[in-house]
Amino acid sequence: MLKMSGEQKTVIKGNPSQYVKLNIGGSLHYTTIGTLTKHDTMLRAMFSGRMEVLTDSEGWILIDRCGKHFGAILNFLRDGCVSLPETCKETAELMAEAKYYCISELVQACEQALMKKEREAEPICRVPLITSPKEELLLISSTSKVEFPEARIYEETLNILLYENRTGPDQELMQATSSRGAVAGMSSYTSDEEEERSGLARLRSNKQNNQ
Repeated sequence: MLKMSGEQKTVIKGNPSQYVKLNIGGSLHYTTIGTLTKHDTMLRAMFSGRMEVLTDSEGWILIDRCGKHFGAILNFLRDGCVSLPETCKETAELMAEAKYYCISELVQACEQALMKKEREAEPICRVPLITSPKEELLLISSTSKVEFPEARIYEETLNILLYENRTGPDQELMQATSSRGAVAGMSSYTSDEEEERSGLARLRSNKQNNQ
């Protein structure tokens, strides 16, 4: 096995108040054995005499991991909680380190934070593109309970426009629901659509007679 000069394997076991020097991928940390063995993790196994650790000639204990989040790891071991990073990327990085050191509580906290960020990133309202009266009817008939005020306004606007006196799809409605703000060209109606238009005309006429 290839080793750098001065490196050797040793077993660390001492008083909980004893300080040790850690070199985590070039990031240097100074903490007590009590902190490292406080929770049932891989670090407890490393610093309670159950596992050999690698040290250099200056007594630094070498761990071949990225040291970017090791400070957060130590704070979690000390306090049982820690402020998680703001971004999903860094939270995922911290979770990967927590998994390596077998810190299950921190892994769970990171997973919950990532799930919360995912939910917050989801759009609250999706606006469909409507290109024909048939699609209008399908949309309105499939509309369920609306949970957001913006979607309620949109639903009521569709119902109003449906009963306006027009001979074809409403251009303003199509423009409002188009993701590009405009609809280029309109296709001819099929016989089914003509029948639906006739039915809508009769429905509007009956409504006006009843008023």
